[in-house]
Amino acid sequence: MNNKTKVAAYCRVSTNMEDQLNSLSAQIKYFTEYISEHEDWELVEVYYDEGITGTSVKKRDGFNRMIADSEDGRIDLILTKEVSRFARNTVDTLNYTRKLSALNIGVIFMNDGIDTREKDGELRLTIMSSIAQEESRKISERVKWGMRRKMENGYVYGYSHLLGYRIKEGKIEVIPEEAEIVRHIFHKYVYEGKGSSIIANELNAEGYTSIKGAIFRQDSVIRILKNEKYCGDLVQWKKVCTDYLTKKKAWNDGTNPNVPIVSIQDHHEPIISREVFEAAQELLSKRGKKSREGRKYSQHYWHSSRVYCGKCGSPFGITGRKTIKNRCLRCINRSKYGTVQKMNVNGVMVGCDNRFITEKVINTCMKYVLEHIQNKRDSISEQLLADIKFIQETATVTDTKPLQERIEKISEKKRNSVDLMLEGIISKDDLKVQVNQYDAEIAELSEQIANNSDISRYHQKQLEAIRGYIAQINQTENMDTDSFEVYNSMLKKIVVYDNSTIDFYLSCIPFGFHLTYRNERIPHTHNIWGVTVEKCEIISE
Repeated sequence: MNNKTKVAAYCRVSTNMEDQLNSLSAQIKYFTEYISEHEDWELVEVYYDEGITGTSVKKRDGFNRMIADSEDGRIDLILTKEVSRFARNTVDTLNYTRKLSALNIGVIFMNDGIDTREKDGELRLTIMSSIAQEESRKISERVKWGMRRKMENGYVYGYSHLLGYRIKEGKIEVIPEEAEIVRHIFHKYVYEGKGSSIIANELNAEGYTSIKGAIFRQDSVIRILKNEKYCGDLVQWKKVCTDYLTKKKAWNDGTNPNVPIVSIQDHHEPIISREVFEAAQELLSKRGKKSREGRKYSQHYWHSSRVYCGKCGSPFGITGRKTIKNRCLRCINRSKYGTVQKMNVNGVMVGCDNRFITEKVINTCMKYVLEHIQNKRDSISEQLLADIKFIQETATVTDTKPLQERIEKISEKKRNSVDLMLEGIISKDDLKVQVNQYDAEIAELSEQIANNSDISRYHQKQLEAIRGYIAQINQTENMDTDSFEVYNSMLKKIVVYDNSTIDFYLSCIPFGFHLTYRNERIPHTHNIWGVTVEKCEIISE
């Protein structure tokens, strides 16, 4: 019977630099030999992560695998170099060591002289992990300061490649052949008056691809038109890290003086002139306003930019003859790459075997959906009213007053701790421990209050949205179900499948319609086809 203690070790380095990787290799070798030297120990594995920050454990595969093996009973004891290698987040450190202690698994932090199996292990660990966390904060501030100085001097952070430019060692260089595509896009938008969806379709038809080798989409064209780099300007720190522990990012509103938005005009060689760029921004603003008012710009057809493939998710584009009698729509992915799915050189799946659909089918199905809404108007409104009633009956709002009172009491304790330290009753280290505990409790209570407020706002938005749907449904009584203008104003999205089925989503209803249709030749006519809707089902969006 094997009574040896099953021992594992954990190592981590936070960058992929060569000297760090050599350090990782040395740590693995050290722990392997150190554990093997103990006759009553049995080496399970040396777990490790490379190029991963210690402020969070979410992306640390080696660490998470070690915890899973601990839960499976494969480990009795864990060795690690020091607290900062285990985690630089106090909460994570304590949570995981407590979790392991509950499984009768100890953790030895060798350089820090801490063994969680000892009585004072947790107290000493709390102090050391707090110090490690504070060091993370300082490093974060130093990195931000350094980034700011480099940005102000014109150093470019971010993607190594965007259409028309490459970024090399912090400098932007023009790629001539790609720059022509960018100029092509701005010319179509500013001088030819074409919308982003039409431009995307034309670029795909002309054989152009994005930098990833994928087809152009409406949103990718918009991003290019909005990017100030193309007129030679550089704007950085548009997004900032709001928490050095979670690495959560948010759009920078420019109010934090430590992380300002850094702008430099005429920073690098432009691809298009400033006049053209400013004209594009003015058009984007005007057309965006029209879109928000329900009058989407540059739509040659009532369904433009809102028909998608049910197989690959790509947009459908007009193909074949342009007369309404013979006009068809086909998946752009199929038109460009064929019917066989394959992976291109950039690792992107291309190709689709979905079939075309005639515009006559789309028109007929849209008319059917609107007539269905007219006929079922009362029952749809009744269902939406039932949804309102359900939200009102099930919505639970917690009284936050007791939570606020608890925060005030904890804050008072925190102030009293400072007085105790000043009077010499407790040490600075004890104060730090107490303050961290109080801050954690306050953060948890504050999160509960915030979550409760979020739930209340969410329910209110739901109620307002449903009331808006009901008002729109009531207005459909006298609408013209043969009007393309009505179709355009109400359509949200169409999804086309290859088995004579199609989904419609409208702006006035929070669910969709799944239609099955049939194409058939009309008797006693010469090659004239009709469309019959056989079934209509309600589906969730």
